[in-house]
Amino acid sequence: MELGQIEAFERTAREGNFTRAAESLGLTQPAVSARITTLEAELGGKLFKRTGRNLTLTPLGERFLPHARRMLAALADGLQELKDFRSGKRGEVKIAAPAPFVLSYLVHTLAHFRDQHPAVDILIRERDKRTIFSMLHDNVINLGLVSAPVYDRQLKPLAHFRDPIRPCAAPTHPLASFKKIHMQDLHGHTVFRVSMFPQMTAFIDTLAENAREGSGGAVIAIPMIMALQLVILGQGVSFLPESYLKPAIQKRDVVILDIADMPQLYNEAVLVMHRERTLDHVQHEFIRILKAVWRNLLVH
Repeated sequence: MELGQIEAFERTAREGNFTRAAESLGLTQPAVSARITTLEAELGGKLFKRTGRNLTLTPLGERFLPHARRMLAALADGLQELKDFRSGKRGEVKIAAPAPFVLSYLVHTLAHFRDQHPAVDILIRERDKRTIFSMLHDNVINLGLVSAPVYDRQLKPLAHFRDPIRPCAAPTHPLASFKKIHMQDLHGHTVFRVSMFPQMTAFIDTLAENAREGSGGAVIAIPMIMALQLVILGQGVSFLPESYLKPAIQKRDVVILDIADMPQLYNEAVLVMHRERTLDHVQHEFIRILKAVWRNLLVH
Protein backbone atom coordinates (compact mmCIF):
# COMPACT_ATOMS: atom_id res chain seq x y z
CA MET A 1 0.00 0.00 0.00
CA GLU A 2 1.45 3.34 -1.09
CA LEU A 3 0.81 6.90 -0.01
CA GLY A 4 -0.27 7.88 -3.53
CA GLN A 5 -2.99 5.22 -3.48
CA ILE A 6 -4.37 6.47 -0.17
CA GLU A 7 -4.30 10.09 -1.39
CA ALA A 8 -6.13 9.11 -4.59
CA PHE A 9 -8.77 7.21 -2.61
CA GLU A 10 -9.38 10.01 -0.09
CA ARG A 11 -9.57 12.70 -2.77
CA THR A 12 -11.93 10.67 -4.94
CA ALA A 13 -14.16 10.01 -1.92
CA ARG A 14 -14.24 13.75 -1.27
CA GLU A 15 -14.82 14.85 -4.88
CA GLY A 16 -17.10 11.95 -5.86
CA ASN A 17 -15.52 11.88 -9.30
CA PHE A 18 -12.25 10.57 -10.78
CA THR A 19 -11.82 13.58 -13.05
CA ARG A 20 -12.18 16.20 -10.31
CA ALA A 21 -9.93 14.17 -8.00
CA ALA A 22 -7.29 13.97 -10.71
CA GLU A 23 -7.42 17.71 -11.37
CA SER A 24 -6.99 18.57 -7.69
CA LEU A 25 -4.06 16.14 -7.34
CA GLY A 26 -2.37 17.28 -10.55
CA LEU A 27 -2.68 13.83 -12.10
CA THR A 28 -4.47 12.31 -15.07
CA GLN A 29 -7.79 10.55 -14.61
CA PRO A 30 -6.34 7.16 -15.68
CA ALA A 31 -3.53 7.55 -13.11
CA VAL A 32 -6.01 8.09 -10.27
CA SER A 33 -8.19 5.21 -11.46
CA ALA A 34 -5.15 2.92 -11.64
CA ARG A 35 -4.04 3.80 -8.11
CA ILE A 36 -7.47 3.01 -6.73
CA THR A 37 -7.69 -0.25 -8.70
CA THR A 38 -4.37 -1.34 -7.19
CA LEU A 39 -5.54 -0.36 -3.71
CA GLU A 40 -8.79 -2.29 -4.18
CA ALA A 41 -6.78 -5.38 -5.12
CA GLU A 42 -4.79 -5.08 -1.88
CA LEU A 43 -7.91 -4.54 0.24
CA GLY A 44 -9.84 -7.31 -1.43
CA GLY A 45 -12.87 -5.46 -2.73
CA LYS A 46 -14.38 -2.47 -4.48
CA LEU A 47 -14.14 0.91 -2.74
CA PHE A 48 -16.53 2.82 -5.05
CA LYS A 49 -19.71 2.22 -6.98
CA ARG A 50 -21.09 4.42 -9.73
CA THR A 51 -24.24 6.49 -9.02
CA GLY A 52 -25.08 8.30 -12.22
CA ARG A 53 -22.07 10.43 -13.11
CA ASN A 54 -20.64 10.34 -9.61
CA LEU A 55 -19.03 7.77 -7.38
CA THR A 56 -20.22 6.72 -3.94
CA LEU A 57 -18.43 4.61 -1.36
CA THR A 58 -19.17 0.93 -0.98
CA PRO A 59 -19.46 -0.44 2.59
CA LEU A 60 -15.78 -1.41 2.32
CA GLY A 61 -14.88 2.11 1.24
CA GLU A 62 -16.88 3.64 4.09
CA ARG A 63 -15.04 1.48 6.61
CA PHE A 64 -11.62 2.33 5.17
CA LEU A 65 -12.09 6.10 4.67
CA PRO A 66 -11.66 7.21 8.33
CA HIS A 67 -8.44 5.20 8.57
CA ALA A 68 -7.15 6.67 5.31
CA ARG A 69 -7.82 10.18 6.56
CA ARG A 70 -6.07 9.49 9.87
CA MET A 71 -3.03 8.13 8.02
CA LEU A 72 -2.82 11.24 5.83
CA ALA A 73 -3.36 13.54 8.82
CA ALA A 74 -0.66 11.79 10.88
CA LEU A 75 1.80 12.06 8.00
CA ALA A 76 1.01 15.76 7.45
CA ASP A 77 1.44 16.50 11.17
CA GLY A 78 4.72 14.61 11.27
CA LEU A 79 6.14 16.42 8.25
CA GLN A 80 5.13 19.80 9.70
CA GLU A 81 6.76 18.91 13.03
CA LEU A 82 10.04 18.08 11.30
CA LYS A 83 9.87 21.20 9.16
CA ASP A 84 9.35 23.37 12.23
CA PHE A 85 12.18 21.62 14.09
CA ARG A 86 14.66 22.12 11.24
CA SER A 87 13.78 25.80 10.84
CA GLY A 88 13.77 26.56 14.57
CA LYS A 89 10.24 27.86 14.23
CA ARG A 90 8.45 28.70 17.48
CA GLY A 91 5.05 28.00 16.05
CA GLU A 92 2.77 28.86 13.17
CA VAL A 93 -0.87 29.81 12.76
CA LYS A 94 -2.43 29.33 9.32
CA ILE A 95 -6.00 30.52 8.90
CA ALA A 96 -8.29 31.46 6.02
CA ALA A 97 -11.53 33.45 5.97
CA PRO A 98 -13.72 35.43 3.55
CA ALA A 99 -12.76 39.09 3.11
CA PRO A 100 -15.34 40.51 5.56
CA PHE A 101 -14.10 38.22 8.35
CA VAL A 102 -10.46 38.97 7.55
CA LEU A 103 -11.14 42.70 7.80
CA SER A 104 -13.12 42.43 11.03
CA TYR A 105 -12.44 39.43 13.25
CA LEU A 106 -8.87 38.72 12.18
CA VAL A 107 -7.43 42.25 12.12
CA HIS A 108 -8.11 42.86 15.81
CA THR A 109 -7.24 39.30 16.79
CA LEU A 110 -3.90 39.46 15.00
CA ALA A 111 -2.99 42.75 16.68
CA HIS A 112 -3.56 41.26 20.15
CA PHE A 113 -1.89 37.95 19.25
CA ARG A 114 1.25 39.67 17.96
CA ASP A 115 1.57 41.62 21.21
CA GLN A 116 1.77 38.35 23.13
CA HIS A 117 3.49 36.06 20.60
CA PRO A 118 5.79 38.14 18.37
CA ALA A 119 7.95 35.15 17.32
CA VAL A 120 5.11 33.03 15.92
CA ASP A 121 4.71 32.85 12.13
CA ILE A 122 1.29 33.89 10.80
CA LEU A 123 -0.33 32.99 7.49
CA ILE A 124 -3.75 34.52 6.76
CA ARG A 125 -5.49 33.90 3.45
CA GLU A 126 -8.64 35.52 2.07
CA ARG A 127 -10.70 32.75 0.43
CA ASP A 128 -14.31 31.72 -0.15
CA LYS A 129 -16.02 29.09 1.98
CA ARG A 130 -15.65 26.18 -0.42
CA THR A 131 -11.95 26.85 -0.95
CA ILE A 132 -11.40 27.10 2.81
CA PHE A 133 -12.93 23.64 3.27
CA SER A 134 -10.56 22.22 0.64
CA MET A 135 -7.58 23.91 2.31
CA LEU A 136 -8.53 22.37 5.66
CA HIS A 137 -8.88 18.91 4.12
CA ASP A 138 -5.49 19.29 2.41
CA ASN A 139 -3.80 20.56 5.60
CA VAL A 140 -2.84 23.83 3.90
CA ILE A 141 -4.29 25.73 6.88
CA ASN A 142 -4.93 24.89 10.54
CA LEU A 143 -8.08 26.95 10.99
CA GLY A 144 -10.96 28.32 8.94
CA LEU A 145 -13.41 31.08 9.83
CA VAL A 146 -16.51 30.69 7.67
CA SER A 147 -20.15 31.70 7.61
CA ALA A 148 -22.63 29.35 9.28
CA PRO A 149 -23.89 26.72 8.83
CA VAL A 150 -21.13 24.11 8.40
CA TYR A 151 -22.38 20.70 7.23
CA ASP A 152 -19.02 19.02 6.56
CA ARG A 153 -18.74 16.31 9.22
CA GLN A 154 -14.96 16.18 8.87
CA LEU A 155 -14.73 19.70 10.28
CA LYS A 156 -14.94 20.43 13.99
CA PRO A 157 -16.48 23.72 15.23
CA LEU A 158 -14.32 25.55 17.78
CA ALA A 159 -16.23 28.81 18.24
CA HIS A 160 -19.51 30.30 17.04
CA PHE A 161 -20.03 34.05 16.70
CA ARG A 162 -23.33 35.89 16.18
CA ASP A 163 -22.67 39.32 14.71
CA PRO A 164 -25.58 41.81 14.68
CA ILE A 165 -26.31 43.57 11.39
CA ARG A 166 -26.45 47.33 11.98
CA PRO A 167 -27.92 50.09 9.78
CA CYS A 168 -25.28 52.78 9.38
CA ALA A 169 -24.74 56.20 7.85
CA ALA A 170 -22.23 59.03 8.02
CA PRO A 171 -22.73 61.59 10.82
CA THR A 172 -23.51 64.15 8.11
CA HIS A 173 -26.27 62.04 6.53
CA PRO A 174 -29.79 63.55 6.91
CA LEU A 175 -31.06 60.48 8.78
CA ALA A 176 -28.25 60.65 11.35
CA SER A 177 -29.88 63.59 13.12
CA PHE A 178 -33.03 61.60 14.02
CA LYS A 179 -33.21 59.74 17.34
CA LYS A 180 -35.49 57.09 15.84
CA ILE A 181 -36.66 56.35 12.31
CA HIS A 182 -38.73 53.71 10.50
CA MET A 183 -37.92 51.51 7.53
CA GLN A 184 -40.02 53.63 5.18
CA ASP A 185 -37.84 56.65 6.02
CA LEU A 186 -35.02 54.94 4.11
CA HIS A 187 -36.98 54.87 0.87
CA GLY A 188 -36.03 58.44 0.02
CA HIS A 189 -32.30 57.74 0.32
CA THR A 190 -29.64 55.69 -1.42
CA VAL A 191 -29.35 52.23 0.14
CA PHE A 192 -26.25 50.19 -0.68
CA ARG A 193 -27.25 46.56 -1.15
CA VAL A 194 -24.88 44.11 0.55
CA SER A 195 -26.01 40.47 0.76
CA MET A 196 -24.35 37.98 3.10
CA PHE A 197 -26.86 35.20 3.85
CA PRO A 198 -30.40 34.24 2.65
CA GLN A 199 -32.38 36.11 5.31
CA MET A 200 -30.26 39.22 4.77
CA THR A 201 -30.61 38.95 0.99
CA ALA A 202 -34.41 38.83 1.16
CA PHE A 203 -34.50 41.78 3.55
CA ILE A 204 -32.09 44.02 1.63
CA ASP A 205 -33.56 43.15 -1.79
CA THR A 206 -36.98 44.40 -0.71
CA LEU A 207 -35.52 47.51 0.85
CA ALA A 208 -33.32 48.31 -2.16
CA GLU A 209 -36.26 48.03 -4.53
CA ASN A 210 -38.32 50.39 -2.37
CA ALA A 211 -35.40 52.81 -2.22
CA ARG A 212 -34.99 53.04 -6.01
CA GLU A 213 -36.38 56.57 -6.06
CA GLY A 214 -33.89 57.74 -3.44
CA SER A 215 -31.08 56.05 -5.39
CA GLY A 216 -31.98 57.84 -8.60
CA GLY A 217 -33.99 54.87 -9.87
CA ALA A 218 -31.15 52.35 -9.47
CA VAL A 219 -30.41 49.45 -7.13
CA ILE A 220 -26.80 49.79 -5.90
CA ALA A 221 -25.43 46.28 -5.24
CA ILE A 222 -21.76 46.41 -4.20
CA PRO A 223 -19.18 44.55 -2.07
CA MET A 224 -19.14 45.17 1.67
CA ILE A 225 -15.78 46.95 1.67
CA MET A 226 -17.02 49.40 -0.97
CA ALA A 227 -20.33 49.99 0.83
CA LEU A 228 -18.56 51.05 4.03
CA GLN A 229 -16.34 53.54 2.20
CA LEU A 230 -19.31 55.08 0.39
CA VAL A 231 -21.26 55.33 3.65
CA ILE A 232 -18.30 57.16 5.23
CA LEU A 233 -18.33 59.55 2.27
CA GLY A 234 -21.96 60.34 3.05
CA GLN A 235 -23.28 58.74 -0.14
CA GLY A 236 -25.98 56.59 1.44
CA VAL A 237 -27.06 54.03 4.03
CA SER A 238 -26.06 50.39 4.35
CA PHE A 239 -26.52 47.39 6.65
CA LEU A 240 -23.24 45.87 7.82
CA PRO A 241 -21.97 43.54 10.57
CA GLU A 242 -21.13 45.21 13.87
CA SER A 243 -17.65 43.64 13.93
CA TYR A 244 -16.90 45.15 10.52
CA LEU A 245 -18.15 48.59 11.58
CA LYS A 246 -16.22 48.68 14.85
CA PRO A 247 -13.20 50.75 13.68
CA ALA A 248 -15.40 53.25 11.79
CA ILE A 249 -17.67 53.64 14.82
CA GLN A 250 -14.68 54.23 17.10
CA LYS A 251 -13.36 56.88 14.72
CA ARG A 252 -16.87 58.40 14.51
CA ASP A 253 -16.84 57.98 10.74
CA VAL A 254 -20.26 56.31 10.91
CA VAL A 255 -23.22 56.26 13.27
CA ILE A 256 -25.72 53.48 13.92
CA LEU A 257 -29.28 54.38 12.95
CA ASP A 258 -32.06 53.48 15.36
CA ILE A 259 -34.77 51.92 13.18
CA ALA A 260 -37.84 51.09 15.24
CA ASP A 261 -39.33 48.43 12.95
CA MET A 262 -36.17 46.75 11.66
CA PRO A 263 -36.01 42.97 12.23
CA GLN A 264 -32.95 41.80 14.13
CA LEU A 265 -30.52 40.14 11.74
CA TYR A 266 -27.25 38.37 12.51
CA ASN A 267 -24.26 37.32 10.43
CA GLU A 268 -23.00 34.09 11.99
CA ALA A 269 -19.39 32.92 11.77
CA VAL A 270 -17.93 29.56 12.80
CA LEU A 271 -14.27 28.81 13.52
CA VAL A 272 -13.45 25.27 12.36
CA MET A 273 -10.58 22.79 12.14
CA HIS A 274 -10.24 19.34 10.60
CA ARG A 275 -11.25 16.59 13.02
CA GLU A 276 -8.25 14.44 12.12
CA ARG A 277 -5.69 17.19 12.82
CA THR A 278 -4.17 18.33 16.09
CA LEU A 279 -3.49 21.90 17.19
CA ASP A 280 -0.39 22.97 19.08
CA HIS A 281 -0.05 25.48 21.91
CA VAL A 282 0.25 28.61 19.79
CA GLN A 283 -2.76 27.67 17.67
CA HIS A 284 -4.83 27.19 20.83
CA GLU A 285 -3.54 30.59 21.98
CA PHE A 286 -4.75 32.19 18.76
CA ILE A 287 -8.19 30.67 19.31
CA ARG A 288 -8.22 31.87 22.92
CA ILE A 289 -7.38 35.43 21.87
CA LEU A 290 -9.93 35.40 19.01
CA LYS A 291 -12.64 34.36 21.46
CA ALA A 292 -11.51 36.92 24.05
CA VAL A 293 -11.41 39.83 21.59
CA TRP A 294 -14.88 39.00 20.26
CA ARG A 295 -16.40 37.62 23.47
CA ASN A 296 -19.40 39.96 23.10
CA LEU A 297 -20.33 38.12 19.88
CA LEU A 298 -19.48 34.62 21.11
CA VAL A 299 -22.35 32.13 21.33
CA HIS A 300 -21.90 30.10 24.51
